[in-house]
Amino acid sequence: MKKLLWLCLLFVAVPVVAQDYYPLHPYGLRKDTSRLELYGGMVLPGNNWEWKDGSGTHELGSTGWTAGMGFTRNVVSFFGLGLDGNYAQLGDGEKESSGYYRTGVATGLVTGRFTFFPSSATRPYIPFGFGIGHTFARHKLSGGGHKTVDGTDIAQMIGVGLEFDIDDEYLIGVETRYYHIHMTNDMHDAFNKNHFHHLLIMLKLGWRCF
Repeated sequence: MKKLLWLCLLFVAVPVVAQDYYPLHPYGLRKDTSRLELYGGMVLPGNNWEWKDGSGTHELGSTGWTAGMGFTRNVVSFFGLGLDGNYAQLGDGEKESSGYYRTGVATGLVTGRFTFFPSSATRPYIPFGFGIGHTFARHKLSGGGHKTVDGTDIAQMIGVGLEFDIDDEYLIGVETRYYHIHMTNDMHDAFNKNHFHHLLIMLKLGWRCF
């Protein structure tokens, strides 16, 4: 009788234990999950943020700051698609007798991201994007006032990053990006350039939305 009772208890306990046991995956990336990220850092202009005219070479921008926000939805664990908005404010150009330049770039991109070791808590990745970029250059005149030219055209981005899971919800990371902005209309006519390019170096904070 005792043996029969122990056997019955064993059969009851097995499904209960099995029901309560699930493998836990608190870290890493999974299919059909979303992330929101905020980031900021510095912008380093390329050497083509200069232009020449009859009076010499003029600096359009120097090292400045950048900030932005991105949203990514994982199609599969190692690849995601999303949207990204960024603003880069370059430092003022060198002051001259006529004044100085203040420039900036705002971009809105459709992005993709390849992630290596997606199930790990530490993950390198490659982001890329394509969209539009709005560039402005404001000439601050030494006598007062200013003259501004701007333009909106195609923008492209590629980068590399490394992120770390703090817990099952929050993550931090570092990222660098290269931006290529085409010049159009007034910007092209003012500086006789087909494109500008710059580099971003950033820290980011992100969290899983759902």
